[in-house]
Amino acid sequence: MFKSYKSHSFVNGLRFSISKTLKENRAKFFVTAVLCLIAISVGIFVAIKYSNASNLSSLQEISLDDFQKGFVGSSSAFFSRTLSLFVNVLILFGVSFLPFLFPLAEILFVYRSYLFGLNFALIFLLYGFGGSLTAIIIILPCQLFTLFLLVMFYLVMSKINSNCKKFGGTECNRLIFFLLAFLALVLINLLETLLLYLLNGQVILVI
Repeated sequence: MFKSYKSHSFVNGLRFSISKTLKENRAKFFVTAVLCLIAISVGIFVAIKYSNASNLSSLQEISLDDFQKGFVGSSSAFFSRTLSLFVNVLILFGVSFLPFLFPLAEILFVYRSYLFGLNFALIFLLYGFGGSLTAIIIILPCQLFTLFLLVMFYLVMSKINSNCKKFGGTECNRLIFFLLAFLALVLINLLETLLLYLLNGQVILVI
């Protein structure tokens, strides 16, 4: 009974913390959203510019062989993306302790957004109608939600660290929040991988 009440209290506290953090960080969230949209647009532009086979291999993070073979629904792709997400969460966890490191978090968000725009556009250009449907139905919502969760994780984590400095560390559930955020990201990654596998999506996503 006590554990159930404690868990319920933690969930309610987390929900309130997320809502309050979003209200208190409207400016940061707006700046991040604008920069991410610009980065996605740049990624799309680069994809269009280098979409032919002779130039495709020059794109960073993209392998022409991977595009030709298609392995986004495989277990190796899942674990590769999971490792990438873990590194992302770890970096954001570290920079959230010091407010002046906010630009480093922005660089990570912008880089992920650029890769998303790049991959999303290449799927349209290289795989036609079938690939486009896969990109819109599965990849677009999953990757945008992943990016949103990473941004919210950083903002909430920064708020938690700020409160801990002001009021002490008795209620600082940093590790629990870290694990919950990472678990949520892994579940999204797993759902995306399973859907792509079931639909036999011949596309590659490397972020």
